[in-house]
Amino acid sequence: MQADTRVNILLVDDEPANLHALQAVLEPLEQNLITASSGTQALRQVLEHDFAVILLDVQMPDMSGIEAAAMIRERERSKTTPIIFLTGVVKTAEMMFKGYSAGAVDYLMKPVISGVLRAKVEVFVELAQVRHSLHQEIAERARIAAEVSKLNMVLEQRNEDLTAANSDLEAFSHSVSHDLRMPLRHIQAYVSMLEESAREKLTADEQRRLKGVREAAQRMSQLIDDLLEFSRIGRTQMRKAPIDLNALVKEVIAQLQPEIKSRTVKWTLEHLPYISGDRALLHQVLTNLLANAVKYTRTRAAAHIQVFAAEQEDEIIVGVADNGVGYDPAYADKLFGVFQRLHSANEFEGTGVGLANVRRIVQRHGGRTWSESVPNQGATFYFSLPTPNKAESRMAVPPVETVAVPLRSAENEPGPSDRPDDA
Repeated sequence: MQADTRVNILLVDDEPANLHALQAVLEPLEQNLITASSGTQALRQVLEHDFAVILLDVQMPDMSGIEAAAMIRERERSKTTPIIFLTGVVKTAEMMFKGYSAGAVDYLMKPVISGVLRAKVEVFVELAQVRHSLHQEIAERARIAAEVSKLNMVLEQRNEDLTAANSDLEAFSHSVSHDLRMPLRHIQAYVSMLEESAREKLTADEQRRLKGVREAAQRMSQLIDDLLEFSRIGRTQMRKAPIDLNALVKEVIAQLQPEIKSRTVKWTLEHLPYISGDRALLHQVLTNLLANAVKYTRTRAAAHIQVFAAEQEDEIIVGVADNGVGYDPAYADKLFGVFQRLHSANEFEGTGVGLANVRRIVQRHGGRTWSESVPNQGATFYFSLPTPNKAESRMAVPPVETVAVPLRSAENEPGPSDRPDDA
C-alpha cells in the first residue's frame, strides 16, 4: 500500500505483551500503528494525530478506557473517531452501556480472535481512506472552482475592456472617416477645377501628376467609405428572418451584371437552401464574395463561378468557387484581416476591407469563415451559418439538380464586381 494512503491506528493497553500482540495482528494491514500504555498517553496521541480507529483497553490503572473515551469524545476533532473497547473482564450490561455511552462502536473480549479483529479494523481503515480521498477531492474541486472563478473574473474584465476598446475604435474610425471626408472633397474639387481651367497650360508630365493626385484622392475616398462600412457593420442591429439563399444569390448576380460588360462568365448554382439571418448583411457577404470571384477571374478567357451549399451537423456551409488567379495558401490567414491584400493594386483594385466585413458579419451570425486555393487554379471561399430551427427549415423548397445560370448571351455574360478585396 502506498505511503500516502496509510492511516493511523491507535493501540492503547497497559500491558506491553498485549500491545505486541495487537501489532502482530494488524501489521498485515500496512497502516501506521501508534501505541500508548495509558489513558493519559492515548489522550496525548489524539491531540497530535488523527486516527482511523482506536483500540482501547477498558481496564487501565491511571485512567479507565471508558474515561479516556469520554474525554476523546469531548474534543471536536476526534468526537467521531471510532473506538473499539478491548476487555478481559466478562462483559456486563452496565459495562457495555457505559462503553457505548462513551462512544464505543464495538466490544471485543480478550484474547481477541485475530481474523475478527483485523476484519473489523480493516473496515474502519477503508472508511478513513475513502473519507480522506473525498476530502482531498472536495478540496481540489474547491481550489479549481476558485481558480475558475478568478479566471472568469479576469475574462469578464478583459471582455469589458475589449468591448470598450472596440466601441472606442469604432467611434474613432467613424469620426475620423467623417472628418476626412470634407478635406478630401476639397482636394477632389480643386483638382477637377485645376484640370478644367489649366489643362491647356499644363505639360504632359504635369497632367500625369495631376491625374495621379485625382486617382489617389479617389482611392482614399473609397478607403474611407470602406472604413465607414466596416464600422457600421459592428453597430448595425441585426434582424434575423428566413432567407431564400437561392433567390438572394441570383439577386446579387443580377446586380453585378453592369460590372461584367463583354466578359464571358458562366455561373453554376446548386440549389441553395433557406437560411436564417439578417438579409441586408448577408446580401453584403454574397456581394463581396461574388464580386471578388468576378474580379479575380478577369484574366480568364472564360470565367466559371460556382455557388453551392451543404448542411453538416448544426451548420450550413456556403461556398463560392472560381477558376481565377487564386493565391498562395501560405498567406491564407491574412485574407480576412482589415487592409490585407495578396495582390497589388496595379493587378486588382480594392482596399482590403471586403473580406474583413465578410468575417465580421458571419461571426455576428454565429458562423465562421475560411478559404482554400491553388495558385493560378482558382479559389474557394466558405462561410457557415447555424442551421435554422425546425419552423424555418419547413419553409425550404425541395432540392433540385445543379443548374447553369447564364444571365446574358455569351458575348454579354454576367461578370465581376469587386470580390470583397480578399487579399
